[in-house]
Amino acid sequence: MSNCSLNLGTTKLKNFDDNIEAVKVKLSKEDLKEISAAVPAGEVAGSRIIGILEPYSWRVANTPPQK
Repeated sequence: MSNCSLNLGTTKLKNFDDNIEAVKVKLSKEDLKEISAAVPAGEVAGSRIIGILEPYSWRVANTPPQK
């Protein structure tokens, strides 16, 4: 699941179920190439999180050191 993203931010149970089912989708290398070609990374801009939620982002997480 290294190329998988799951968004559970929904208010409807049906949408939640659809999101959970999305983990079953398998993309081939060709699928990923086609998607990347359609939307090159350089053309994607802007924040990926709403400004008010930024303080809760993984970027500011304080993870304890491994033992």
